[in-house]
Amino acid sequence: MAKRNRLHFHDWNGAKVIDLGTMEIWDGADLALLRETLTLLIDRQRHHSIGVNMAFVKYIPSGFFGLLFDWREKGVRVQLFNPQPHVQRMLWFQQFMEPVTKGCFLLLSEPKQPYQAGTTPPWATTQPVEDKDEVEVSPFALASDDDHDDAELEFAFVGDDDDSEVSSDA
Repeated sequence: MAKRNRLHFHDWNGAKVIDLGTMEIWDGADLALLRETLTLLIDRQRHHSIGVNMAFVKYIPSGFFGLLFDWREKGVRVQLFNPQPHVQRMLWFQQFMEPVTKGCFLLLSEPKQPYQAGTTPPWATTQPVEDKDEVEVSPFALASDDDHDDAELEFAFVGDDDDSEVSSDA
């Protein structure tokens, strides 16, 4: 649950940055706390450049991007700091975040690749996405229907080998 006392503030890259600590998963309560804190920083304290430290965040509620974009539309400069690689692979991040400096990304007012009617956007293709995470691949995953021998399968049953003799007179 979100608690105001775990919030920390920094001044990075000209922005007042909110840091929610080492919390990896944000829920609705965290989003509400973030909204309330941003309102305080922007409306009452008159900060025109804000940021969020995302160094530990692994899950973001669906309303997070909308919350940030609302402030961007009001003329506030919004930056995200140190987002995890999987956050950077999210569609909204790829379309609306621009790297400014190492670990710092600026929220854009328009998508990098706007949708054009009648075309398929690159993010909507069925092409596999190259993942830089190292994943161990099972040899079974490499097999295909094309890799078959013409030999028939042989099944073995208990007692079928030549060395064992089973008497049915037991």
